[in-house]
Amino acid sequence: MDASFHITDLTITLSDTRRSISVSLHNDDPVTLKLPARVTQTSHRILHLHPSTLPQTQPGAKQGQYSFRMQVDETDNDNAALFKVDDTLDGFVPWTATDMSPATRLRCLACGEGVLDEGKVWKDLPSGNWAEMMDFWHCHKPDLPKEAEKSEGDGEDPNALVKGYGAANQVVAMEGSVLVDIPNEDTTPTTTTINCSTCSTQLGIHDPITTGHRLFKTRLSASSTSSTSTSPDEPTTTTTTTWSHHPPETIISAQLLELIERESTRRFILHHDHKTGLLIWIFNPTLHYSNSTPTHSISSQRAMKVFFRDLTEGEIEDMLHPQRGSVSSLAVEEVRLLREEFLGFRDVLRGSNGLLPVEARVFREWRVGLVGRFERNY
Repeated sequence: MDASFHITDLTITLSDTRRSISVSLHNDDPVTLKLPARVTQTSHRILHLHPSTLPQTQPGAKQGQYSFRMQVDETDNDNAALFKVDDTLDGFVPWTATDMSPATRLRCLACGEGVLDEGKVWKDLPSGNWAEMMDFWHCHKPDLPKEAEKSEGDGEDPNALVKGYGAANQVVAMEGSVLVDIPNEDTTPTTTTINCSTCSTQLGIHDPITTGHRLFKTRLSASSTSSTSTSPDEPTTTTTTTWSHHPPETIISAQLLELIERESTRRFILHHDHKTGLLIWIFNPTLHYSNSTPTHSISSQRAMKVFFRDLTEGEIEDMLHPQRGSVSSLAVEEVRLLREEFLGFRDVLRGSNGLLPVEARVFREWRVGLVGRFERNY
């Protein structure tokens, strides 16, 4: 808010529904901001006070900057999602197997060249630590049937290859099937890449472990079909194909959230080539916010609150490979990203930092940003 206006010209009002506020200066048209949630009735009284008398104004804030703390209406059923503690297992993951169908096709996001035709069976891969969990629950592999013990071969139960008992089990890609995973963009130089035949964009890598190919969600768009009747009297239907994709930062957020659940850590080193990187701290994995900038929707958006700072090549090396005998002050996980995705994620953090109030942009040695995350509508 510009500090040059006179304080008596400022008007802030809460709507009758208590879901949005309007801010106006002089004779300008008011700017409406939709609140992330419906607030309580007492918020009317708070905003009707003159701004100069508000005790909620942040100490140390510059002239013309005001902060109001309003209580969320917990009795409103529409606010129930804000108080949910746990997400469903795949609630933060875009493009799970249930989102796909045999009619789904994939194409290169950059040029539109076809990558995967329809007719595939889509299956979700298990959690990244599923093998360790199977070892935890089964100290000893179940006994084999007597018929299997007498049969020729190594005596391995075929069902064990499906059920996953211990380290002998392995996920293998089969022809006609697509295994859907949380994005894990391992771009080490030793991997064999898969590039678009038209624009040469890297779309994935060959995965020798599953004897298949791993495609990057950030580089693809997926099709969905819908059918509509042309008229009530005619049985003819029209099929419409729609192509969609998710922002790279949303897909990367899903990867980070999965690592938080699996590794119980919230600090990560993001980099592409070890030369430059980001140290991030997922301070709050879920919050709702709204703003009135031209590049954003005024509707409520779900995001993660992230503390971040830039890293040099030396800092990355020291954190990932500390010298023998030295004690690392941080428990961090390494996340290697494609170059464009890393730069884009960094730009999102830096851009969101400018949306925050000046006094909220820095916390000690950290800069503060917001990163959007996927939210499934049920």
